[in-house]
Amino acid sequence: MSIESKRWAQRAQELRLQQLSASRAQAEAWRAGLAGLTTLLGVVLVVKGRETVSDLAPWTRVTVAVLLVTALVGLVAATILAVRAAAGTPGEEILLTGEGLRQWTRTEVRNVGRRIRRAALLTLAALSLLVTALGFTWFGPAPEPAKSTVRVVTRSETMCGELVGTADGDVVVKGESLKRAQIERIVSIEPVKKCG
Repeated sequence: MSIESKRWAQRAQELRLQQLSASRAQAEAWRAGLAGLTTLLGVVLVVKGRETVSDLAPWTRVTVAVLLVTALVGLVAATILAVRAAAGTPGEEILLTGEGLRQWTRTEVRNVGRRIRRAALLTLAALSLLVTALGFTWFGPAPEPAKSTVRVVTRSETMCGELVGTADGDVVVKGESLKRAQIERIVSIEPVKKCG
């Protein structure tokens, strides 16, 4: 075996012993990134806020709220997984024999890798939900305008229904059918919650 091959073998042995430290450092970087992302989501919720969502149709508001809450839960769960990967499981017993330590390290490295992968998947899912929620706020349907229900009293009759508008000097009201009243014959127009 050449000197170079021996050095590579020694380096491989050193890296194997440092594998857990490297995995924990990687998990710590994920945890910090996820904490920043969760903070960003909180800022987006405050900035986008209620006034943006209140301009949407009712079903869209509920959808946006569910998507945002689910995204936040996903990011928090991903952060918890990353923290567990970085810090390990509290109260875990470590054997002080060489073979026990080796087996524990292998298992722990696998667990760290598994937790980081799950955290990454949860992060991608949460970001997808966040983007979908933002898409709804940008492109979601506006609520239908409130219908103006009015009671129109003329000299000869009373009409009640949705105020459609004016046409050819008449006020148009839609009740069971479209009715017109000449403006000069109207005694009063008052808004009402409903007819009847």
